[in-house]
Amino acid sequence: MSEPNNQEGIPLQPLNADEDEQMTTPQASRRLVEVINEEVRVFHELLDCLHCEQQAIVDDDIDAMMATTARKTEYVILAQRLEGERLRLVRMLSEQLEVDAEQADLQKLIAVIDSRHSEDLARMRQVLLDLNGKIRRTNENNAFLIRQSKRYTDRCLDILTGDPSDIGMYGKFGKTVKRTQNPKSVLNRTV
Repeated sequence: MSEPNNQEGIPLQPLNADEDEQMTTPQASRRLVEVINEEVRVFHELLDCLHCEQQAIVDDDIDAMMATTARKTEYVILAQRLEGERLRLVRMLSEQLEVDAEQADLQKLIAVIDSRHSEDLARMRQVLLDLNGKIRRTNENNAFLIRQSKRYTDRCLDILTGDPSDIGMYGKFGKTVKRTQNPKSVLNRTV
């Protein structure tokens, strides 16, 4: 049976309790470093994908938006698998190092693991947190651009169909007044 693979990166280990029992603390520590390195790589790819999506939104390129959405989905699924692997390794190392497995997280594990892996893990944890923040901000910005684009499109459709909607017009002396005349449409509504 071949190992599941995550495109270009490290092979993902199958979730097998027998293998967990055979893995020593140094092996599990190295594996954790590998998994987090791979998470960092996937987060960079996801961030690049979000930047491409942003450009596609600005350029109004539907095909590029569809392609980036598909790529984004792949990266999110891969990131979820890697996160599951990381959490499994953290639990296993917590048990091996006699840290309460229920409350164990990467930060607590860094405090008790050997110094060489501890420094690597602390640095990579910070990189993951920074990338996560950048991904969140970029995704929120893309959502804002999409909402603005939708509002603009809706407003253009209102103008073309002659729908006065609830938007008033500026009247004499700069006060807002409701439209009272019959709406005019650019479209020919005859059938």
